[in-house]
Amino acid sequence: MLFGSCAGVVAGVAWYLIVLGTTSMQTYLLPAFGVVVSYAVYAGMRRPGRAAALISLAITAVSITLSMYYVERHLVVQFFSTNNDSIHIPFVPYLDWLAEVLHHALTKSPSPIVYSLLALVAAGWFGHQGFDPHDQHLRHS
Repeated sequence: MLFGSCAGVVAGVAWYLIVLGTTSMQTYLLPAFGVVVSYAVYAGMRRPGRAAALISLAITAVSITLSMYYVERHLVVQFFSTNNDSIHIPFVPYLDWLAEVLHHALTKSPSPIVYSLLALVAAGWFGHQGFDPHDQHLRHS
């Protein structure tokens, strides 16, 4: 779980930095979360299986949720700033702010939902299948 959580943080920071450089959401990068997290979980557990898939799914979901909050928060604050206005969105998300910002991010376009689902599919698939086709533990747990 530690390896997967660290990978989720690294993926989130990388996505945020890319958004800072491009000033758009770049949602096509979300499936990488599933691959990166499941690879880290696989490396930490040293074998694929049902447990690795479930852990990968959970960590990927939390990583995408928190990362999307910060990415969307940045884009909204930047939009207001560009239009000579301001808005205060807390840096540490309260549950109601988290829900509101994520709702905004997910209703602008269908792409965040589609790519988030692809990330979860990738996390589950690679968590269950692993990354080594010659692994002796394949699909036995």
